[in-house]
Amino acid sequence: MPELLAQTVCLALENADAGQHPFGALVVRNGEVLGTGVNATLRDSDPTAHAEVEAIRAACRRLGSPDLTGATVVSSCEPCPMCQAAATLVGVSRIVYAAPKEVAAGAGFELEPAAAELQALLRFSGPTPVEHAPTSGADEPFERFAAGGKADRRPANPVYELRLALTVEDYEEALSFYGDVLGLPVLEAWDEPSGRGAVLGAGRATLELLSVAQAELIDRVEVGERVSGPIRLALEVGDSERTARELVGGGAEAIGGPVVTPWRHRNVRLRTPDGLQLTLFTVLDNA
Repeated sequence: MPELLAQTVCLALENADAGQHPFGALVVRNGEVLGTGVNATLRDSDPTAHAEVEAIRAACRRLGSPDLTGATVVSSCEPCPMCQAAATLVGVSRIVYAAPKEVAAGAGFELEPAAAELQALLRFSGPTPVEHAPTSGADEPFERFAAGGKADRRPANPVYELRLALTVEDYEEALSFYGDVLGLPVLEAWDEPSGRGAVLGAGRATLELLSVAQAELIDRVEVGERVSGPIRLALEVGDSERTARELVGGGAEAIGGPVVTPWRHRNVRLRTPDGLQLTLFTVLDNA
């Protein structure tokens, strides 16, 4: 547990350095980290995007289930009543935190009286035990945040969503592959005389920029030779080998892997029915 608490403090420090609120959290079960989160309230203009909630969301997406029975939430700071309630609703059996609420209050993160009263009620009478585990350096994220004078800073990221638009020759085949075989949920769809389209949810989106040399390295690790073009999809999944077998059964072509990379991911390279190169990767426990 000390290592996990230290990890949440590191997440909080990184978030503070990015101009965001200095909170980080993990969801752990049976020694496996199921999800990580940082406070994204400023970034997403979302008052519910606390670190614990973000970690719970990530864990549930990874498992494909809203059930986290038996899991532990590890947090860099004493969670608010909303986060405690969310943990209870998904079956979390224990919450452990590094810094007490007084430290957060000293940096300007003080709950309103009604919320503070509810926090105390849940802390001592709620169904999910909440434990303070003093952790070296737990105050530092708040000190760094306060020193940076970033309490009123606008969101550092002006982009709210990264969306990859694919134009495909066989729309039905692509929708079946990504929706039915891979299992991405359809968030929005339209069927008009002018054309058809759908938006599918694919978890957290990031933009990875690679030099040519780095792209060549990744190709050599995953496939053994240079094969990809300027665009390649990379999806983190719970079991890259199993998911790859399912996608090959649904029409994809396996072109490399599975291989454990030097950065401790288990990767499989596929070519989708529409010709796009796809890396499936699973982050190993000792990454």
